[in-house]
Amino acid sequence: MKPTHVGITSAIVASLCCLGPLVLVLVGLGSLGLGAFFGRYHWWFIGAAIGLLTFAWRSYFKEKRRCTTAHCEMASGQTTKWTLLLASTVVAVFVGLNVYTYASQGRKSAVSTSPTLASLATIKIPVEGMTCFTCELTVEASLKGLPGVRRVDASAKDAAAYVQYDPVQVRLEDLMTAINKTGYRASRPRDS
Repeated sequence: MKPTHVGITSAIVASLCCLGPLVLVLVGLGSLGLGAFFGRYHWWFIGAAIGLLTFAWRSYFKEKRRCTTAHCEMASGQTTKWTLLLASTVVAVFVGLNVYTYASQGRKSAVSTSPTLASLATIKIPVEGMTCFTCELTVEASLKGLPGVRRVDASAKDAAAYVQYDPVQVRLEDLMTAINKTGYRASRPRDS
C-alpha cells in the first residue's frame, strides 16, 4: 500500500472516534447507540491511526532513501509528503481534542436555576461511556429533542449530564431513556 493511501486512512481512522458520533447525530441516527461504540473504543482508533501514520512515514522515508541511493526521482514524492503532513495534522488535532477533554479543568458549569424559571427542575444524571466532546454532543442532542428540556450540559469528565427541564412535560425516566438510546448508559441519580 502506498504511503499516501496509508496516511489518508490514518486520518480517517483518527477522526472516526470523534466525527463518527457527530455525523450520526447530524443525520438523525444518534439514537442507534453507535455513538457509544465509537466513544468506548476511541483510544483504539487513535492508536490505530498513529500506528498507520508511523507505517506511512517509515514507508515514505524508506522509498526516499532508496531513490536517493539509486539516484532516481521518487514518484509522487511531494504529493506523498504533503498528504502525510496533512494526515499527521489531522491525527494530532484529534489526539489533542481527546486529551483536552480529559485535561480541561474549567468544564462547563452545571445548569443553574434562575428565579424566573422556578418551575424547572435541575438534575445531574450519571452517564457511563462518554469519553470526548462528541460523546457529549450526542447526549446533549438526544436530550434537547425532548419536550420540556430547557438546557443540557453533558460532561465526559464528570461522567454526567446536567439537565434543566420542566417536570410537567418530561419525566426522569424519559431523560434516562433518551440517553440510553444513544448507546451511553444513564443511571438513576443518587438523590432521586
